[in-house]
Amino acid sequence: MNQDKLFSLRMTAKVWMEVATAGLWVTLLNWVGKRAKGKLNQKVNVHQDTVYAEKEGVQLKMDLFVPKVSPPENGFPAVVALHGGAWCTGSKRDMVWTGYLLAQRGMVVACVGYRLAPKFRYPAQLKDCQDAVRWLLKNAKNCDIDPSRIAAFGVSSGGHLALLLGLRDDVVDGISSKVKKVVALFPPTDLTAPYYRESAKNPFPLMPNYLLNFFGAIYEERPDLWCDASPIYHVRSDAAPCFIIQGKKDSLVPPDQAIRFAEAMRKEGAKVTLVLIDSLGHGYSIRPRIMHQLHNALDEAVRFLLSP
Repeated sequence: MNQDKLFSLRMTAKVWMEVATAGLWVTLLNWVGKRAKGKLNQKVNVHQDTVYAEKEGVQLKMDLFVPKVSPPENGFPAVVALHGGAWCTGSKRDMVWTGYLLAQRGMVVACVGYRLAPKFRYPAQLKDCQDAVRWLLKNAKNCDIDPSRIAAFGVSSGGHLALLLGLRDDVVDGISSKVKKVVALFPPTDLTAPYYRESAKNPFPLMPNYLLNFFGAIYEERPDLWCDASPIYHVRSDAAPCFIIQGKKDSLVPPDQAIRFAEAMRKEGAKVTLVLIDSLGHGYSIRPRIMHQLHNALDEAVRFLLSP
């Protein structure tokens, strides 16, 4: 077997392992949340399947997690929680753990469902998330939300969308969709990177072509679209403060994505915190020491969201 073929097989196996590990991480967190649901529901009210918009015959829904305590004078801070799945799979149900985690700490959490590729191409996913933010702003009083403290929290491709919510100031009917803070776990920030361009043209064996499904075109056909979807091209001085958690052994979203994004933010004078975790891939690890570091980083991210 030649070296190129052997390398390709090794990379394919590594990517498959990352995908399986990421899925295991979400499954485990939601299993823990389900097991503790009775106890958690004593502290949190859950309003499932709240419709926030309708597009192309599709009802877009969110699950709202609301603390069972009296709201502060100005309302609770709120968080839009966005699931991963390479923009093609996944569900708002994947963020149930986030809803309970943050609501227990005094935040209203909207776990948002959005349209998926390939049936709906970019920018449909971003537009839906922006509409979810606008819905929260319009309904802030009824939901006991402080409209000046709406943030975004996303994992993987959800982290990518969360970053765009904190970078872009898109106004519809006089209402901006820009959030005040962003927490992103393992987010792709530059989809124009050479390895992503190549993966759209030559995907790994037995793997869906996620980027081609997302865009409907390779980079060479629509460079404008690929740049528009890349958070790093939207960095500016008034970007929302960002908190990024990234594994150094991530094969799906290489760490240079987070590192270069943080450098771009700092160059513009925008606020960013980057936590790099040794030996962590794209999500969960079976090694307790690594998971302890990830849990510590998540605790720090929660404090970041709660800070003024």
